[in-house]
Amino acid sequence: MSTYLEAAETAHAALTRIDQAAGDGDFGDNLRGGLRGVVAALPADAGLTTEFTVAGTYFLDEVGGTSGPLIGLLLQNVAVSLGRDGETDAALVAGLEAGTAAIQRVGEAVVGDRTMVDTLAPTLDDLRTSGDPVDWAAIAGRALEHARATASLSPRMGRASYVGDRALGVPDAGAMGIALLFWALASRSSSLAFPSELASPSEPASSSEPASSSELEA
Repeated sequence: MSTYLEAAETAHAALTRIDQAAGDGDFGDNLRGGLRGVVAALPADAGLTTEFTVAGTYFLDEVGGTSGPLIGLLLQNVAVSLGRDGETDAALVAGLEAGTAAIQRVGEAVVGDRTMVDTLAPTLDDLRTSGDPVDWAAIAGRALEHARATASLSPRMGRASYVGDRALGVPDAGAMGIALLFWALASRSSSLAFPSELASPSEPASSSEPASSSELEA
């Protein structure tokens, strides 16, 4: 989770600008703030199961916005799977599958709605056809490709649906945030370049101010 937090810190400005294009502009704040709280609550000797357990509980109970509880569901289901079956790739994948199903059940999103599901669902398809052990670096790359592809989708869920085609050309912030989770998982065993479009050099003035189209260009 510390690596995921580092990613959220680096990407905060970009995620905020992206979310301003088709949402409340608070996704960067919520992801970074939630992970700061998680890392602060973790014991020094936390293993992967404990990390996901603490993270799931924190996001469900403490993080606001639409995305907070949904990310909490994902992390919670991963924690349950790891705790039941051991800290293996198979258990991690099973937890991601269960968590994605929970997100779709609660949030009622399907592939094509321009949400975090548009990263999760196709990346799970990639995981099902990957080798054993999982090549997490390759999977992280695929997750980022799927997240970037949301830029071609017209939003159909939540506040973003009111923006409609004006959101085209900019990826969904939640989808990009989930891509960072896969980046963090891969970084446990590989040295990966950080997604260039999320490595913003400066913070936006306010998460409530709309971003210009030039600011949103990668």
